[in-house]
Amino acid sequence: MAESRIVSTSRLVADDWMVYRTIRLAMLQESPSVFGSTHAEAASFDEQLWRQRLTDNAVILAWVGTSAAGSVMYSEFGMTDPGDCVLYGMWVDPGFRGAGIGRALVDAVIDQARAAGKRRVILHVVAGNDQAGRLYERAGFAPTGHIVPFPLDDSVVEVEMELMLGDGS
Repeated sequence: MAESRIVSTSRLVADDWMVYRTIRLAMLQESPSVFGSTHAEAASFDEQLWRQRLTDNAVILAWVGTSAAGSVMYSEFGMTDPGDCVLYGMWVDPGFRGAGIGRALVDAVIDQARAAGKRRVILHVVAGNDQAGRLYERAGFAPTGHIVPFPLDDSVVEVEMELMLGDGS
């Protein structure tokens, strides 16, 4: 039963690039409409680019035993406020949905943000992805009132949400 599975999370390092490539391609294949890149684009990346992605960002995987069950990214890149960071690229393998994987991944990003002394975690969720929106709300995120265009489809928007962590301590 999924609910009794033990979930752990870990941050990948550059040498884990093949593990990350496998899960990234799986997520783009399974949920092509919710990410800002395509399966074909990602499949063309070379080893150096995969390693760079793992160096530039914190990629966190959720594990159930030895099975990768989901992925999320934490980044400080491009933030105008040094107290901000972003959660993005969240995905849970369909075989593990409803088992607490999403919450474990969100909590891992929040822990990373707190450890880095951040005051606010920002994310964007595709409008209409109600299941993800509810997950983020249960974790304490609230809509900011801002919307942004979805990179792959001008007719789709993403809702910005934030979690205030206080003074970063």
